[in-house]
Order: sequence, then structure tokens, then C-alpha cells
Amino acid sequence: MNTRQDQGTAPRKVLFFSQDGKLGDAIVNTAFVAALHRAAPACEIHVTVAGATTSFWGADPRIHRLWTLQCPGWSDTVRTGLAMRRERFDYIVTWQPLRKEKNKLLLWLANAGKVIDLRAYHAGPLRHKVEACGAVLAEMGLAPGAELRYDIGMTACCANIDQLLPAGPEVMLLNLFAADAERTIAPEQAEAMLVGLRQIAPEAQLCLVCTDATAPRALAVLAASGVAGEVVNCDGDLPRLLRLCQRADLTISPDTALIHIASAYQRAVVGIYQNNGEKSVLWGPRTRLEARVLSGDPHSIAGFDVEEVLRAVCTLRAGSGYGAGD
Repeated sequence: MNTRQDQGTAPRKVLFFSQDGKLGDAIVNTAFVAALHRAAPACEIHVTVAGATTSFWGADPRIHRLWTLQCPGWSDTVRTGLAMRRERFDYIVTWQPLRKEKNKLLLWLANAGKVIDLRAYHAGPLRHKVEACGAVLAEMGLAPGAELRYDIGMTACCANIDQLLPAGPEVMLLNLFAADAERTIAPEQAEAMLVGLRQIAPEAQLCLVCTDATAPRALAVLAASGVAGEVVNCDGDLPRLLRLCQRADLTISPDTALIHIASAYQRAVVGIYQNNGEKSVLWGPRTRLEARVLSGDPHSIAGFDVEEVLRAVCTLRAGSGYGAGD
């Protein structure tokens, strides 16, 4: 490929991939967007999107254009690739080598000055996913200018959350659900955590976050625990979810986007992970007050120690600055 971007020159136009539909990945990649915007404020930042990442990046004023790649056919791939070619991108960031033939064709047609797939980075030691953002910037010849931190560009706004959880009282947010059963908290463990949290913080407002699909299970857990609390449905309302995580002083969750959202707002986080030596490193919280609880299983969080979670909560609550800000 030809190289349009001279080393040491700020990029004019950059495209990065975010079309896997995973909100957690998008939150992590806000560190890249923020650092690139600081280092090269005149650079046009483009992004490929699908699913949940469409509304997320669409509300970010730092993003110049969205390229929708929702299961494209071959003809769509050709049209999109040729349209990208006309943009004359200095860099296209794929984050990892592409395997699907349509994506390879798209990249070939786009004919970017340089493709960054971080092959050498992935061959090195295991590091948190946010470090990949710094590795991309380094390949562009740019320095982040500050510590890499998540920086959500869309506004967290929901009057209903502000009414439900007014400023002042401590708020503890519990997420039980993930996209797969291996990372979903069992009802009996959820009930035990609610009982324990109420004993630790009798005056706190306890919230269970859910979607339309998980609301019945969340309501059943809350009822079975006998603990007073709120079930908050954020299905299809991303600003509502962001505001809920921003308002919560403490978030407890398995490996899901909520860990990264809470980290972006520098809230206290307890993350629950499979014990495989990778997940808690790659996707751990990135906030000043955080704890990671590992299950005894490399494939599932089943059987994690509820008491360990509660001890972590006590430690974080005792930490300096817990709950500061709104």
C-alpha cells in the first residue's frame, strides 16, 4: 500500500473499526478517540458501526462520519470500500488482523495510507485492552499527551433517573446479567449479595439494572431477597444507562459494558470474572477505586465467593473519595 501519512505529521483523516456491536469495546475505544482528538484536533475521525455502537458513536461530537457495516453483502462491501477509497484515509485501524473475506476486500478497496492491525502488539505480553489505544497512537507517531482514560462523548441524561435517585443518598448498582450464561450471576448469589449490601449500607439505595428480557428475573431476585430496592430497566435507552452508572457510587457487575461505563465516570467498581488469567487483565476496571473477584472456574463465574465481593465493597467504601461528585 502507498503511504500518504508522513511520519511525524498529524493525520488528516482516520477510520477505526467498531462494528462488532459491543458497547464495552466502544467505551474502551473512547480513550483512543479522546487522545487522537487532543493530539490532532483537526483530524477527521470516522468509524465503522453496527448495533449498539451506532447510537453510541453517533452521539459523539468528535466523530465525523459513521460507516454502517451491519452484515453487508458482497455488493454492499464493494460500494462501501470504493466510497472509503474516495476519502483517502491516512490510517485505517482494525485493532487486529482481519479474518473475514468481506472485511479483507473492504480494506483492500479502501486503499488507506496505512492499516494498523497491531500484529506486533498482540504478539507481546497480555495487557488491558485500553493499552491497544496507546499502541495505535504510537504507530501514528503521536503521543497520548496524558494517561489513557475512557472519555464518553455522548451526554448521560435522564430526568427519570435523577428523580428516582436524587443527589445525596449513596447508590449501589448491581448488574446480574451478561450476554451469556457463563458470565451471569446465579439468583441465589444475587440474593445473598443484596442481603449483604443492605447490612453493609442500611441507608443506601440498591438498584438492579435490567432489560426487557431480564426484568422478570431481576424482580424475582429482589423479591426473594426481601431487601428494599429498585429494578431499573434501561433497555434501548443508552443515555439512561449512562446516567444510572454515573449516579451510582458503586457498581458490581460481571464482565460487561457496565464495568467500563462506571470506570469512565471514575465510580467505584467490583468486577466479577472467570479465573482464566485473561479476562480480568484484558477487561478489568479502569478506575481509582476498584476490585476484581475471580471465580474458581476458568470458563464461568459460577461459584464466585459472595463474601469476597462484600469484603471488597467494604474496602472500597472506606477508600478516600468514595461517592464524591455526582
